[in-house]
Amino acid sequence: MRLLVTGATGFIGQHVVRCATEAGHQVTCLVRGTSSTGPLAPWSPTLATGDITDAASLAAVRGQDAVIHLASLLKMPWDRRFHRVNAEGTGNVARACAEAPTPPALVVVSSLAAAGPSGTSPRTESEIPAPVSIYGRVKRAAEEAALAFADRAPITVVRPPGVFGEGDRAVLGLFRTAARGFHVVPGWRDRRMCLVHVDDLARALLAAAERGARADGTVGGGVYHVADPEAVAYADLGRRVGRLLGRRVRVLRLPLPLFWLGAAGNEALGRLRQRPAFLNLDKYREATAGDWTCNPGRAMADLGFAPPPLDERLAQTAADYQRRGWLT
Repeated sequence: MRLLVTGATGFIGQHVVRCATEAGHQVTCLVRGTSSTGPLAPWSPTLATGDITDAASLAAVRGQDAVIHLASLLKMPWDRRFHRVNAEGTGNVARACAEAPTPPALVVVSSLAAAGPSGTSPRTESEIPAPVSIYGRVKRAAEEAALAFADRAPITVVRPPGVFGEGDRAVLGLFRTAARGFHVVPGWRDRRMCLVHVDDLARALLAAAERGARADGTVGGGVYHVADPEAVAYADLGRRVGRLLGRRVRVLRLPLPLFWLGAAGNEALGRLRQRPAFLNLDKYREATAGDWTCNPGRAMADLGFAPPPLDERLAQTAADYQRRGWLT
């Protein structure tokens, strides 16, 4: 398969490029002129210069069998570029695919945030999306921007929940505190969540590119929730990571007003520096909205998605952090 990957230099993108190369696919990466492509060197993909916010620079989609679209702007929901990069940029990629002489299959990597929190049962793809955060609404807008071209190009949407794995710094803080014997949980309610290891997500994205269902105009048509089937309470997640590290973890409950103050302060600092802030008011909205669980049954049936046990993947990640010296 001739495959174009946008956002290839990011955490998920690097794993997609590796998995695709190992599977024998011919990989091209769309990178901006200012991007640091050193992390891609081990797999020697073809590099094509382009920017998803510049529709005229997306000629690299031509001649591809599939495009996996990962490029996005994260952790800066206040930034004026947030909608332009995430929603308009996705629309540009979809238009370029639709206008190609032979439109490639487009896999849009969205987020469970676009669907919204779950109720008493895990979310399914056929439910009406109800995002609760700026990030969720923008990712839903990105889905809609792509789906507008579903009559002209084969389009699939994949919504992962929280992604973790080797080399990831987003969940590093949780592993670090667990290694020190404590785990901070916002509020008193045990909210449940789904996760997915980056390698399992990468292989699901490749399967979606090759044989996934395509959008057909129905609610949830061509959409996949790709997540480990085991949902876990956030408090228990810290305990489990601690056990894998040989530590007994004490759960510290943080009152929501203090959590809000921390999120607000961190966002203010991010705005001042114009840098991403992992903990911000948008993340506060998501963290306090309820459970974040989903049913991956459709991905398991259509894509052969069958991840190893969650503890096995958490152990792999912990071992990687230890090798890198990140837990000291």
